[in-house]
Amino acid sequence: MNKKYYSFKEIDEDLKILALQREINKEYTKHSFQEIKTYFYPFNLMRGIDGFVVRVLVPFILTKVFKRKRLTE
Repeated sequence: MNKKYYSFKEIDEDLKILALQREINKEYTKHSFQEIKTYFYPFNLMRGIDGFVVRVLVPFILTKVFKRKRLTE
């Protein structure tokens, strides 16, 4: 899409708008990266579907191990 400019003022205004849009996109990318990074923290992973498996399987396995240990003593 080609736009015709009739003055340098119009060009400057569009350049300022583009610079602001680029800055907004850069900040949005930083924010998105931070969200992704915090998603992969161990505590946050435990809250997901994998975390459900960990929260259910770990206690189950531990109780089985302790029951076996009691039976052998």
